Amino acid sequence: MASGPTGLEHRVLERVGGFCAFLRGQGVPVGMAAEVDFARAAGALDALDRRAWRDAASVTLAKSPEEAVQVRTAFDTYFSGAGGGPDRPRPGGEVRVLGRPRLPPAPPKPARVRVSRETMPPIEVPLGTYSITAPLVPHSIRPVSEREQRALRRGARRFRRQVATLPGRRPARSHHGHVDLNETIRRGVHHGGEWLELRRARPRPTRASVVVLWDVSGSMREHESRFFGLVSALESISRSGRIFAFSTGVEEITAEVRRYGYRRATTQVGERIDRADGGTRIGHSLEEFEMRFGNILRESTTLVILSDGWDLGEGDLVAQLLSRIRARVARIVWVTPYTRRPGFEPRVGALEQALPYLDDLLGPEDFEARWPLRPIPR
Repeated sequence: MASGPTGLEHRVLERVGGFCAFLRGQGVPVGMAAEVDFARAAGALDALDRRAWRDAASVTLAKSPEEAVQVRTAFDTYFSGAGGGPDRPRPGGEVRVLGRPRLPPAPPKPARVRVSRETMPPIEVPLGTYSITAPLVPHSIRPVSEREQRALRRGARRFRRQVATLPGRRPARSHHGHVDLNETIRRGVHHGGEWLELRRARPRPTRASVVVLWDVSGSMREHESRFFGLVSALESISRSGRIFAFSTGVEEITAEVRRYGYRRATTQVGERIDRADGGTRIGHSLEEFEMRFGNILRESTTLVILSDGWDLGEGDLVAQLLSRIRARVARIVWVTPYTRRPGFEPRVGALEQALPYLDDLLGPEDFEARWPLRPIPR
């Protein structure tokens, strides 16, 4: 028979609940799934280690680098009345439980803190950022402007030429293809009509087979409109391609993207992928994808993963699965929203583990710009 929480566990839950309520009062959106993640992480930490608690809060409660700064600042404010702080043990081993501070009135619209990657405080606690029980909240995907969507489609066409693996209609000269009768006759004119040279040709690769895995977890929430524009553009270049959305699981959305026009598809897809505030389990999602849909991967397939890579709990699993998938496909391309930001380094979570198995690391700016796609050095 399960027993209730101990005295120490009750104090931990009280602190977690009070701090999450304080964050909501400051305008930081904290869902129940994120609060449960923080409680689980805090239960595994030393109750007197304030730094570990603060890092755990920023990892589990923040969905973006800007929110991470807000969470750490709010943490210092909330626990400022602890004297020496939780880092200093108290006589008799007792843990001092802080009362909840009076919440200030919530501002009508909190200012978003802009911070570069150089000034962002490092997150050092290797805790998972996913949630098994994400709330069922519909996504709000807004269409991008027509100008931006046209730019994404132009970039997708350039991408198709770069990763083309399927034969098109136009032939290309080859030493081992079929005999090109027309070219052989033209060359015979130079030899008095004699066919002394047999010219050969084979279809030129101009078509691509693209499979897209799109991260729709909470950390990608502020980028999902832009990335859905990219998803729609990638679907338009490969009629045989497949589109999948993932967070803590995988579901196919090819029919919704292909059946409706772009603007209507934003609503249909937003209703289909109903987990808007959950975390990310990239390793688990790749495992489910390989088990359920691995038969669609071919030697001509280009796998495109759209994700920020924020998953600190399954790095080894991500590396293991991408190693197996890489042996079955022609190319793996990873697109993150931060690739072209100054000071970006692919050293976070699952992305770092995936680097040895990637052919290209791109950003959405590469598709919107007019220059050829240029992967960043890895």
